[in-house]
Amino acid sequence: MTTSAFSALSVGYLAASRLSDWDRLRVHSCFQRSVNLHHPDGYLLSLLSGDFQDLPDAIRIPVVGDWDWRHHARVGQYATFHHGVLQGEGWSVVLRRAPCWRPERWFSDEEPPLPEALRHYATLAWQLEQYCRQQNSESDVQLLPGVEQSRYSRHSPPRVVQLELGDSLVRLTGEVTALIGYGRGLTPDGDDYLLGYMAALWPWRRQLAIAAHDAALRNLIGSQLSRTNDISRHYLARAVAGHFSEPICHLMSLLGSATSSAQIQAAALAVMQFGASSGVDCLAGLLHGLRTLRSSL
Repeated sequence: MTTSAFSALSVGYLAASRLSDWDRLRVHSCFQRSVNLHHPDGYLLSLLSGDFQDLPDAIRIPVVGDWDWRHHARVGQYATFHHGVLQGEGWSVVLRRAPCWRPERWFSDEEPPLPEALRHYATLAWQLEQYCRQQNSESDVQLLPGVEQSRYSRHSPPRVVQLELGDSLVRLTGEVTALIGYGRGLTPDGDDYLLGYMAALWPWRRQLAIAAHDAALRNLIGSQLSRTNDISRHYLARAVAGHFSEPICHLMSLLGSATSSAQIQAAALAVMQFGASSGVDCLAGLLHGLRTLRSSL
């Protein structure tokens, strides 16, 4: 059998720390430009084509233009990691010398100035509204207050997400329960919205006015992950622990620094281009998180 050999372009920091010699990973799901492997620790590890952006649990590889993982891997097959090489049936990925992606600023203990971040809210909201109109984006959750959405929502009108700083535990529980697994997509709309909301709160989660709401939210999401599918469960579980994709980390790092509106718009666009609708839902949740942060001032 001919083996297609790749050299990794980058390895996410969680992927790099999880792989040990003789680990056996089972193919969980296959798509044209990516494949998900089920690691013995219970989490997924993804192989992505080079045009994807970095993820904490992903390995990016330079696949050729006509490569389709659905023709090169099957659910249930195994891959083995040994001596820095991930070897599957008919393919291999060399990880030695591949750079490790890690969003250093995201893990800084230095809390960025909240007013600096909030001043970019209008730019982000404008970018989201413009993108949705141009792309005819669809979602089963309301993306922005007062903005009309596509008529193609399965749930008409789309669900208005109710998350506020002063929510009681009962109300917060009800909203999280309603959102997890709700909507369309490989990762449902409600899940992506919650992920973006958690990302917005993360840098300021230790502030006295935010801490209780943030902790309760993450505890509730963590306790209800069984309500959604495996892939979405993986991303939500990582978000609960503060692990997000490169586009989200980059946008959040820009929000806490002196930067231009053009840079913010470009970073927001990179977030929204993730998946068919996941990025749009995520940015909408992030904006909701900024509104919650504003209410803490």
